[in-house]
Amino acid sequence: MRKVDMAKYLEEPSRYILRSGANHDDAPLCPYGNIQQWIGYDLKLEEYVRFTKSVFKLLVQEKDSE
Repeated sequence: MRKVDMAKYLEEPSRYILRSGANHDDAPLCPYGNIQQWIGYDLKLEEYVRFTKSVFKLLVQEKDSE
């Protein structure tokens, strides 16, 4: 899974979203075989991505404020 850091995210923030792993059957499982609570998704390439901690925290804060 491709990793997205803050610099890459800030180039085109509308390209990436945070999805609930429980609501999407195609979401990858964590390395231990469990459903991930939150997983990154690239809308342009239509693939799941891994966010760095700084990007993940930013997106979780945005989700909480909705």
